Amino acid sequence: MEQASPIRVMDEWQESIPEDLYIPPAAFEILLEHFEGPLDFLIYLIQKSGFDLLQLDIAPIAAQYLSYMDAMKSLNIELTADYMVMAALLADLKSRLLLPKTNSSIVIEKDPKQQLIDRLETYLRVKQAAERLGQMPVLERDTFPTNVSLDHIAQNNQGYDIGLLRDALFCVFNRPEPVIHQIQQEPVLLEERIAFIESRLQSGEILHFEALLKPSQGHMGMVVTFMAILELTRQQKVNIIATGIEAPLAIQGVPA
Repeated sequence: MEQASPIRVMDEWQESIPEDLYIPPAAFEILLEHFEGPLDFLIYLIQKSGFDLLQLDIAPIAAQYLSYMDAMKSLNIELTADYMVMAALLADLKSRLLLPKTNSSIVIEKDPKQQLIDRLETYLRVKQAAERLGQMPVLERDTFPTNVSLDHIAQNNQGYDIGLLRDALFCVFNRPEPVIHQIQQEPVLLEERIAFIESRLQSGEILHFEALLKPSQGHMGMVVTFMAILELTRQQKVNIIATGIEAPLAIQGVPA
């Protein structure tokens, strides 16, 4: 099945835009409202006629633009000032093209045709950039922030009397202060442990490490007792009988 051509003129499908296509000026009574100014309208005429912007022949474009302006004025269509200024510029350019060219190489002023082409190029680049920006996603137009809300759960506060809450608060305030008992561990002094071990060594018997400990002193007593044995060993007052690797740590006093 053949694919229909996208161009339709007078209820007939065309392969391309006809070169002799004529758009009546009355159609521009509404169409001009869709252009952003005379430069946009000129770009449309250039593209419709198939001209290259860099090699633009200004005469046919100027003639077509001026004919539309004249037709619309005859239809009492009010034109804005910028359209009239462009019409005057194109009329001036068209009249310059009709003048014979001189061989003088002196250029007094810039070529107005080139200035117009530069303006059209700049406008076309800005328009294309704006169209590309317009195709990008826009917040609140194409994308929307996520807004998730849970169902509201109505709280049922019925059945609670404010007097009951007041009484409960008074009960909390009237409670007696709790009695706190703090158990403090007895301090273990190194000098006392050394003196204690020396008193036990006077009998000359072998003392095991466990026999030198006091359960009430806990881990701190164990560490201080071990440090006391090391200090007495350094002072050469005790001999270590067992190292504690294969048998429990045991010491014996050195004979005086």
